[in-house]
Amino acid sequence: MSLNPPDMRAIRRVLIVKLSSIGDVVHALPVSAALGDAFPHLEISWIVEQMSAPMVEGNPYLKEVIVLPAEWRKQRFSGASVRRFLGLRRQLRSRQFDMALDLQGLSKSALVAHASGARYRFGYDWLREMAPLLEKRVPRRPESVHVVEQFLDVARFLGAPVREVKFPLSIPPEADQQVAALLQEAEIAEGTPFLAVNPTSGGGGHKGWGGERFAAALEMLARDPGLPVVLIGSKADQEAAGDIMRRMSQPPVSLVGRTDLKQLAALLRRAALHLCGDTGSAHIAAALGTPVVSIFGRSNPARLAPYGQEHLALHHREQCAPVCRRFHETAPVNSKQKCLAPPPRCLSAVTVEEVADAVRRGLRESR
Repeated sequence: MSLNPPDMRAIRRVLIVKLSSIGDVVHALPVSAALGDAFPHLEISWIVEQMSAPMVEGNPYLKEVIVLPAEWRKQRFSGASVRRFLGLRRQLRSRQFDMALDLQGLSKSALVAHASGARYRFGYDWLREMAPLLEKRVPRRPESVHVVEQFLDVARFLGAPVREVKFPLSIPPEADQQVAALLQEAEIAEGTPFLAVNPTSGGGGHKGWGGERFAAALEMLARDPGLPVVLIGSKADQEAAGDIMRRMSQPPVSLVGRTDLKQLAALLRRAALHLCGDTGSAHIAAALGTPVVSIFGRSNPARLAPYGQEHLALHHREQCAPVCRRFHETAPVNSKQKCLAPPPRCLSAVTVEEVADAVRRGLRESR
């Protein structure tokens, strides 16, 4: 494999490997648009895990979406998983890919890229585990701080001029119609501005701001700006949503567990603003141009905040070091750190008043 980019005129079939998670897959969407616009002759396929597949299905820049079933995550080292992988290898090699782009940077994604049989295999800057042994790293530009820009550095390396960052996130008309019906059922008339609130976050206690704080912020916002509030999330989030509703004098509408990912995207596109933690819905909303106020704990918002909305990402990472972080007990001193215990101090430092003020600011800017 060469350290230099290949002649893209000689490349026809490209495989993008970005398996999960929902927000991370959204971050990678602009790569397909950049390559498709720069090299219209390319036949681009995307391989993704079933949970995140709706984020790429319908993408007009893709010839094909290859979906890994839910079993892919389970029993990876069993005999059944080996047979599944060998079947996947045959499936990928039948496509005769010329190039594989690993935008995950882990062993599992690098193995998929290698299994494709592609002559050229490139990964983005942050390759981990076995990935550096199986593909070439594309260094990031110093100015590429956000992960979206780091992914796009791969497209730039291949010769794609990124003049506009596009998120080809497709929402079918039926999903929008279903969301319109849900809002009508909740007595939110067509065209009425509302706040979409996702009170839960990936990472559990390490990333969740807490139902009591969300309820207090929403009570404050009920007076100003006074928009209807719609709670969103998966079925697993119903307990957290119920906790917020019990704490509020006027409980908000709950659509928690009532939308799939395409419907969730349709709802977020209609919202006046999305309030959430460090979670996938933040990145869906940002990709659709909806203002997002996001609450961060230990994650670095400069790299991982909703793209283009970093100024509305609330955090107090100055609280993170050194007192509330530690090294893994058996790892070398230069290893990854972790929080001592939930809730992290930096997350607890974000106040109700800060959140309410950021929501008001985001609404003013959007108007």
